[in-house]
Formats: sequence, C-alpha cells, structure tokens
Amino acid sequence: MRGISAKTYPLPAFAGAGGLLGALAAAGIGGPLPMTTSAALAGAMSAIAVEDYRRFRVPDSWNLFAAAAGLFSVWLAGSSVGSDPFAALAWAVRDGALCGGALLFVREAFLRLRAVDGLGLGDVKLAATGGIWLGWQGFPNAIMLAAASALVYVALCRSLGGGWPRERKIPFALHLAPAIWLVWYFGQLSPFRFGPAGAMPF
Repeated sequence: MRGISAKTYPLPAFAGAGGLLGALAAAGIGGPLPMTTSAALAGAMSAIAVEDYRRFRVPDSWNLFAAAAGLFSVWLAGSSVGSDPFAALAWAVRDGALCGGALLFVREAFLRLRAVDGLGLGDVKLAATGGIWLGWQGFPNAIMLAAASALVYVALCRSLGGGWPRERKIPFALHLAPAIWLVWYFGQLSPFRFGPAGAMPF
C-alpha cells in the first residue's frame, strides 16, 4: 500500500487545509473578517511551506497572493479606523521593502563571503510579504522562530538519519512561512500589535 506523503497531493489541497485551520484558529478573535484574513494567510503559507519542502522553491503565485491579501488587509484596517488608508499602504510597502531588503543583504553578503547561495530569492520575496503582514517590528520575531524551528529540524534529521552533510540544503521557507502566520496570529491576541497589517481593529 502506497504511503501518504506531502508529494501525493496538489498544493491547493494543502492551502485549503491550512486556510481552514487558520479560520478556525481565528474564530475566537472576532467575526468573519479576522477569520477570512487568517484563512488567506494560513492557506498561502501552507502552500509555500509544502512546496519548499518538496522542491526547495517558493512559488511566486502563492507569495504574490499573500502579499496582495496583506495589502488589502492594510487598506481595510486603515479605512475602518478612520485613518488614511493610502498612508497605511505606504507603511506596509515600506516595511515589506525593509524586510525583503534585509534578507537580500544577508543573501548577497553570504554569497560573496562563501561563494554559496545561502538563501534563495524566493526566501527574500517571502520576507517582503512577511514585512507587509508583520511590519518591520514584528518580522524579526518570525525570523527567530523560523531559525529555531530550522535548528530543531536539522537536529531531528541528524538523530533519525545519522547525519547532516555539509552540502545538504535547509528548506528555510518551510519554517519561515508558518512562523509568519504564527507571529501574526498571536499578535492579534496581544494588546501590542506590530505593523500595519497586524494593527487591524479585531
């Protein structure tokens, strides 16, 4: 009997499952708006994580969807609180550029120092999307959570598989994508919220 693995099902199935879990998790935050927002982010991050696990790539389509959903959430937030939604969008774009630029700097610096691609451009684009959702204040929390998760992943693989060759790659988006949703979600539960998308009046 064939075993079940992440490679068995198409990405929309994982996106749907992630979106459903995200909506259910946000049910206690408020009404339909937070549930829809959480579902959109969780679904996109689920698809990204699975595809990075499968093929070491971040699909542009799902990343673009998540970025667009984040900007739309920022617009709704700015409109609902009576502030300038265009200013909120400008802040979100700024935060996305800062976070994506930070990972691009790390990527280029590592490439020049070690002559190895330590981060893919897909990770950089995902960081920009994370900046839209979390702001530059909250995104470092996602990076720390993703790094800790990646270290646990490597440790488990070493203990179960007998080692970790130097040339073996780590699917970083597998850890960063869920971390973005988790930081966003718990930010909604906290009175201290991060960036424009994290400041929605739920």
